[in-house]
Amino acid sequence: MKMNKTIAKKLLLFATVTSSVLAAAPSLAATFALSKGSFDFRNFSTDPLEVVTLAEADTFVISTGGDVIAEANAESSFTPDSLDPLKRARNKSLSTAEGEGSNYRGVAESFAELIGYNFFVDAGETFSFDFNGFLDLITMIDNPPAESASAEGTVVFELYHSDDLSTPIDFFALSGNLETLGDDDFLESAHSENVFADNDFTKLFGGTEEFALADVQGYYERTFETATYLTLVEAKTNKVTVKAPESSNLLGLLFFGLLSIGYRVKTKTLTDKSKLLRD
Repeated sequence: MKMNKTIAKKLLLFATVTSSVLAAAPSLAATFALSKGSFDFRNFSTDPLEVVTLAEADTFVISTGGDVIAEANAESSFTPDSLDPLKRARNKSLSTAEGEGSNYRGVAESFAELIGYNFFVDAGETFSFDFNGFLDLITMIDNPPAESASAEGTVVFELYHSDDLSTPIDFFALSGNLETLGDDDFLESAHSENVFADNDFTKLFGGTEEFALADVQGYYERTFETATYLTLVEAKTNKVTVKAPESSNLLGLLFFGLLSIGYRVKTKTLTDKSKLLRD
């Protein structure tokens, strides 16, 4: 018997968090790093019975001879009952840092996740959805090798059978990294055979100014021979670091750095899990 989809029609979940730390506001940044990502799901062929959203942001700065600022924020939402099918599930996260001077470090990291539990798919039916997103990485420095900047980001979604959350049956992954100066720069993606994705990459590696920009859109489609419940997990991380040479004085002050953490999780169960698999 197919699960009644109206069970999932009264759920609205939203998680958002912002974190920032400032140590003497800079006028002109000698170092800069940005990592930003966003992902949207729409046009689900069926609705989940339970959803979870999570957003987290962390920042850290320390300076004994310069100015540095770090900012991070993240948002995540999953609204199965949205009247607009283009706004069913989405999240985004942003991390930036910039500094100027001779001795400082700034770090910002953001994380956003959404989970849809127990999409019911009957025997012979097709589970499908559309998706689109982007990942942007930028780094700049003025004075190598005394300064450095790095940016990294990852966007991943995985689909599981709900009774086995240890091994995904399908996936999509997008990741990138910039190190200025450094030689560990990359931008790449991968996916399973039931994910159909079109990627548009623009990148500039090498030198004191680098960037890696990725836009992706596509869809997922798979037909199941037997009735099943599926769980969709999507997560993204964005992290940046800027720094000038760390003297012994700076390292000695690390324990006195400013740390700000924001975190919010919301979850709601729409039906008793013991009743999810019905005859």
